Amino acid sequence: MNKFEVIPGKKSPDDKILLYYGHAPTFEDVAKMCLFFMENEERLYPQKNGYKGEKLFMEYIAKTFTTKQVPKDFKYKPKK
Repeated sequence: MNKFEVIPGKKSPDDKILLYYGHAPTFEDVAKMCLFFMENEERLYPQKNGYKGEKLFMEYIAKTFTTKQVPKDFKYKPKK
């Protein structure tokens, strides 16, 4: 099974549905995931300790929206 799959939607000939491991996430699902990532970044890298915390995630999402591409910047890569 693919992580992401695009299938035809039913609302119009141009409608598409993005599946994530076979499931179509709702806007609410995406919003909950965004909140989780923001809160987790703040827990791990709190702004009160001089880190960017949730702001780094918000910058990433803002860059995604403004460029309509997934950012490839090194600063957004997970540290292993």
